[in-house]
Amino acid sequence: MGYPQGHKEQTRQRIIQAARRLWKRRGYGGASVDKVMEEANLTRGGFYAHFKSKDDLLTEVLSETLAVTTIERLRQEGVTDEKDLKKRILDFYISEQHCAFPEQGCPLTSLAQEGARFGKGPRRVLSRLVKRFGNWLGAEQDVSQEKKGLAVLSLMVGAVTLGRAIDDDGLRADLLAASKEEAMRMLYQNREY
Repeated sequence: MGYPQGHKEQTRQRIIQAARRLWKRRGYGGASVDKVMEEANLTRGGFYAHFKSKDDLLTEVLSETLAVTTIERLRQEGVTDEKDLKKRILDFYISEQHCAFPEQGCPLTSLAQEGARFGKGPRRVLSRLVKRFGNWLGAEQDVSQEKKGLAVLSLMVGAVTLGRAIDDDGLRADLLAASKEEAMRMLYQNREY
């Protein structure tokens, strides 16, 4: 008797979700394939039926990002104004909530520090993710806006990363507020936001 239709894809998604949670919490180097499979409530032997390697799984994890899915969800909810969409993303991203729950947040804030040690596949996906999100943030009329988008993305990731690292709640709140304000200023300089 075989598995029901769709079982293999459901199991694959379970592994991806487990890896995403675990790696955001512990980092890529801090969680082995065994730990990922344990988090997914599966045995290690089943891993290789879905992925060639840990790097192959990382490529899948990085391909699905919170920011991209949040943007898509907001658009489906009827948020069509790009400025409003960006403001909502910034409000979520540079927030106490995002700092407090890394396992539910963006992989850039948790995994970028280890990026230099990733294999070629994950680094290529990470590069595409940075370019895609940076371009979306800066999408306006001219080339300088694309550069601004990359700078804003760096500010966002840096603010959350530092916010998680410090133990002073007041300093964290100031850091996040100042970063959010500066990100908006960078995107909408000489324009009302």
